[in-house]
Amino acid sequence: MRVTINDIAKKAQVSPSTVSRVIADSPLISAATKEKVLKIIKEMNYHPNIIARSLVNRSSRIIGVVMPGMAEQSFQHPFFPELLAGIASMANKEGYKILLANVATLDEEREMVKELTFGSITAGLILLTSRDQNPTVDQLVEVGFPFVVIGRTENPYVNWVDNDNFLIGYQLVEHFLDQGHRRVAFLGYSPGVTVTRDRLHGYKKALVDHGIPFCEELVVESEFISANGYDLMKRLLALRERPTAVIACDDLLAFGAIKAIHEAGLKVPVDIAVAGINNVPLAEFYNPPLTSVKINAFTLGKKAFEMLQTVLTSDVRSYNRAIIPAELVVRSSSLATKE
Repeated sequence: MRVTINDIAKKAQVSPSTVSRVIADSPLISAATKEKVLKIIKEMNYHPNIIARSLVNRSSRIIGVVMPGMAEQSFQHPFFPELLAGIASMANKEGYKILLANVATLDEEREMVKELTFGSITAGLILLTSRDQNPTVDQLVEVGFPFVVIGRTENPYVNWVDNDNFLIGYQLVEHFLDQGHRRVAFLGYSPGVTVTRDRLHGYKKALVDHGIPFCEELVVESEFISANGYDLMKRLLALRERPTAVIACDDLLAFGAIKAIHEAGLKVPVDIAVAGINNVPLAEFYNPPLTSVKINAFTLGKKAFEMLQTVLTSDVRSYNRAIIPAELVVRSSSLATKE
């Protein structure tokens, strides 16, 4: 049975409010009373309700992390656990707890953020994705609630951390052009999701800079997180003139694409070369080993928390942006072969 503050008060023969003040180390309580109450707290193995305490004290050591997609989808993707590990490593070090919320739609996100902010549950928020049009961000800016976005945003009043996703898209195209490809596809553009839009812009700019015409049919749109690379790749395979190289906006999409290519009786990279993004652990051991971009998700998470803590502890209002370097990791799935 869970011990309550009333149980402590009864045994110590003091009021519940006195027990609360002892827990808060109030100077209004005598040393003798503090000693007696703290001894009973230890004997009864009482643990204060941190949510209730934050409501009473109007302060919280809880950081809300708002994660896109259904929980089962998000946690199947290695990127989000690594991102959360980075956030949690810093939160634990600084004495904060993490409250994780999954939201499948913009409406769900808006309602969840209302609860976490106006309910005085959290001291600040970290949003794990950025969209072109996001009423949640506008709402947080309007009320002045501390938050950080993982993902670039155009709003000048937002703190955010991200990779240079334009450069990632650009470099992947250049890599394939160096391998002799001229018909390069882009798999996994999610309309409205900033990270995929920036990668697509980098892809388009690289084509233009190297005199390669942009072809609309080589860009395959998808749902963010829940997309299936296998099905998306089938659309490209059905084209009259299929691509010779594919940039997948994510490694999991790339794995599905490779499966579809193999099932069509084609070889990677002989017939179609493939590269992904995120450099998940399986990429190195896939068949063939997958060329990918290491985006340092753990570091993204750490930096997001550091940025939020600065917002929480500083009296000076400023808006910061941080770019975490990404690294192209070339493996055999994208390399030209004589076979």
